[in-house]
This record gives sequence, C-alpha cells and structure tokens, in this order.
Amino acid sequence: MRPLRVLVLDPDPERREEFVALLRGADHQVNAPADLSCAGESMGSAGFDALLIGLGAPDLDLPALRRAIAPSDSLEPESFEAAERRHLAIMLRHTQGNKRKAAHLLGISRSTLLNKVRKYGLLIVLAGLALPGSARLWAQSSAPIPNGRVTSGTLSFDGHATVGDFVGTTTTVSGEITGGSQIAAVRGWVEAPVQTLTTGNTKRDKDLNKSMESSKYPDIRFELTGLTPKGGTPDSLTATLHGALVIHGVTRKVALPGRLQLRGTQARVQSDFPLNLKDYRIGGLSKMLGVLKMYENIEVHVDVLFELGAGS
Repeated sequence: MRPLRVLVLDPDPERREEFVALLRGADHQVNAPADLSCAGESMGSAGFDALLIGLGAPDLDLPALRRAIAPSDSLEPESFEAAERRHLAIMLRHTQGNKRKAAHLLGISRSTLLNKVRKYGLLIVLAGLALPGSARLWAQSSAPIPNGRVTSGTLSFDGHATVGDFVGTTTTVSGEITGGSQIAAVRGWVEAPVQTLTTGNTKRDKDLNKSMESSKYPDIRFELTGLTPKGGTPDSLTATLHGALVIHGVTRKVALPGRLQLRGTQARVQSDFPLNLKDYRIGGLSKMLGVLKMYENIEVHVDVLFELGAGS
C-alpha cells in the first residue's frame, strides 16, 4: 500500500498524538491541526487522501469541511444551534475557560452562558482546556499531592417548578484535602451551610430552609473517600470522586464525575451531577410559592478552588 496523506481531526490531544504516531509509523504523511475550526482550510490547501475525524468536536466547522470534501455539492447552511455551539466552544477556548470573560465578549450574562454550556454539552471543552506549567501534576498520577484548603468556591443547583426554572447558589464553601503519594490517595471534604443558599426569592428561600430543616441539619457535605483518574489532557484530568454525600441528615454513598485542574499551587475541582430530593427525605416543596410545585429532580454544580500546601 502506498503512503497516504492523512488529515487527523480530534479534540483530544493525547488520542490525536497516538493516531499520528501510529500512522507515521506506517510511513504515512500526517497533518493533525489543534485548531479544528480551520479543518476545512487545512484539507482544501493540502489535498489529503484520507480523513480521520472525531465528529463530536464542538468547534468543528462541519459546513466548511463538507465544502472542502465536496465543493460542488449544494449544501444547506448549518442550523443556528450548531453555529452557536461551535462559536461558544471557540470563545471558551479563546478565554481559556474564563466564563466571565467569555460572556462579556459574547455580550451575554454569565448565567446565560452557563445555561448554554450545559445545553450544548460543552463541559468537556472546559475540562480539556490547557493550563500552563505545573498543571501537568494532575495527569502524572504517580506524583505526590500536598494537603490543601478551600479558598473560594460555589455550590449551586438548578431547580424546576411549575412556575419555571430557578437557580440556588452559595459562595460560602469550606473544605480541606489530605494529600498523598499519588492522586488516587487524596482524601478530603467540602461543605456549605444550607442557610446561605439563595434563589432570588425570599419566600422560596424561606420554604427551602424549612423543607431542609436547616436549623437541625445546617450543612450540605461531601466526604471524599477515593478518587479514580479517568484520563484527560496533560493539563487537566477527569476522574470519578467516590465518597459520601450528606444532606438533610441522610448519608448516601455516591460516585460523582469530576474535573481537576492545577495552576501553580491552586487546584480547581468541579463536578456536575443530578440529585433527587426524595433520596434525602426532603419534602414539603410542593407548597413553595403557595400552590405551585417544585419537582424533586435537580442538577447540582460544584466549583471549588484549593490552595495546596495550606492544609493542616
């Protein structure tokens, strides 16, 4: 078989490099651009024999790619949602995951951007963004991890009711991690006081505290008992966070999806997961706002920043 000119388009840097090494090892000529938004230009200018593509790449300009493959075809323009998803992914990469800056450049609110990130499944983009320097520590699972303490964080949830959706948020978050010889040995805890959760509606906040019996069960707490690295880039890591979630006096074993990033001595941990209020015996929420009903299924979002070397 004669050598081929191959274009490799994949958003995962590690997987992309594996493909490149494999193909070059078979004497093929390979081009693997990191910027997938220019894939169509790359193909049109170089004249490739074969294409290896990950269609899940959110910032891939599929119409441009189709035009490069079959320039004579009459193609319908991409949908508004497809164009918006791709543009959001490009903007998030441009701002290196800084959602506030991205929202400003896009001319929308940060909450609107967060809703769109969840709508289009762009959390993988945020998790895969490169961080400089010592961020590689997370990917090197054999490297020692120091103790740490939470310096800032946000706990929020998306609630759903007959009157419409709403968001509850608190930035009063505390926690510590106990380091170990490798990342899988890390243990710790994170908690937030129930009474600090605000939804922007005084009566709703009052009903929420009553339903969760915040005077009797004041804190929401997650205790980390294990961590399983799943993979990622050299600059960030996806993992499963094993532990116990304590809400309303009920303790349940959980395995939560996590994203871990390191910038210097600061470690950022994020998790998004569904939660059913009935699992934690939280009732009475059908009385919120009088006769209106809140549904028991919510989505929880945790974003905390640890200062490494600051733990006891």
